[in-house]
Amino acid sequence: MKMSKSLGNTVNPLDLMKEYGADILRLWALSVDFTEDHRIGKEILAGVADQYRKLRNTFRYLLGALDGFSDEERLSDVSAFPELERYMLHLTAALDQKLRNAVDDFDFNTYVRALTDFCNEDLSAFYFDIRKDSLYCDAPSSAKRRAYRTVLDTLFHALVRWLAPVLVFTSEEVWGTRYPDAGSVHLLEWPVIPPVDADEARWTALRTLRTEVTERIEPLRRDKVVGSSLEAEVWVPSDEDPTLLEELFITSTVHKGDWKVVKTGNPKCARCWRLRADVDAATELDARCAEVVNG
Repeated sequence: MKMSKSLGNTVNPLDLMKEYGADILRLWALSVDFTEDHRIGKEILAGVADQYRKLRNTFRYLLGALDGFSDEERLSDVSAFPELERYMLHLTAALDQKLRNAVDDFDFNTYVRALTDFCNEDLSAFYFDIRKDSLYCDAPSSAKRRAYRTVLDTLFHALVRWLAPVLVFTSEEVWGTRYPDAGSVHLLEWPVIPPVDADEARWTALRTLRTEVTERIEPLRRDKVVGSSLEAEVWVPSDEDPTLLEELFITSTVHKGDWKVVKTGNPKCARCWRLRADVDAATELDARCAEVVNG
């Protein structure tokens, strides 16, 4: 029923804030079309709270992954970054323009949806998932790991500013955690995101291919033939570099050919848990991990 003072069925925002916090109420208000009437209740706010947790977890990951990051580690030549990093910077610049347009149009629903989709689909389910191996296992001096952390720093500074008008208190907490002596996040300027060229159509096709590989591995996971995608050896009808595909699919090995997914016979590296043909039987390390450990 429509809320009415005479019926006594109104919802007090102060009561909601006591239970959920002000940021979740703000997130709900900015996620709906304010020109129409909307339902609100515990079930709806529970869904918004889940959305909020995903955004907060994105910040938690960034804070952890950027621990100890400094200007000495930063890489400035974007043209030398791996393809994946250049693609993510391309998406970030495209998002920046979309958010600017939404602000100009007072389209808060599009603004919030674009941010949540980016954090959930492009970052958590895609970029962070792929690059966690490099973050945890590559040497600190590795160009790939340094490029990844450089991009993460760019993402952090953009996201904390973009989300500050929405998640007011959370953004202040996040900013103060990383920069305790830098003042309020709400005094910062809008981020400057330079455009980066990337073949978006090609990467869209690669992400579609990644989704299909995941779907083809899932029956093997259900039947407990493999415990994770790392144990899978895959044949795909693609002319892309198999090394790139192995990174994107998070699989043991990728071959060119007709569709096929089997459990690999490669041994497991004791350090990174990848199943690779180059794992040494004596050290139980693959070539990458052996180099990092010996270094």
